Amino acid sequence: MSARVLGVQYLDYVSRKSGNPVKGLSLHCAYKDQQVEGEAVSNFFVSDNLGISLKFLPGDTVDIAFNQRGFICDVKQIPAKN
Repeated sequence: MSARVLGVQYLDYVSRKSGNPVKGLSLHCAYKDQQVEGEAVSNFFVSDNLGISLKFLPGDTVDIAFNQRGFICDVKQIPAKN
């Protein structure tokens, strides 16, 4: 899924529910959706456990891949077209 990054929120806390550490980032993105006139917006959690070392900035275009359970398994930056 291709999406445009609107904002990046770095997360590092301990979950109250499970007691487990949560570390990663939340990508606030806009993307095309057939059921939405204009663009849809969502937050996508990218865990540090994935080992993705890219720095994301507002305005970047990314390709987000999901596994069979609907969790993010990869995020790649799409180079800007000049």
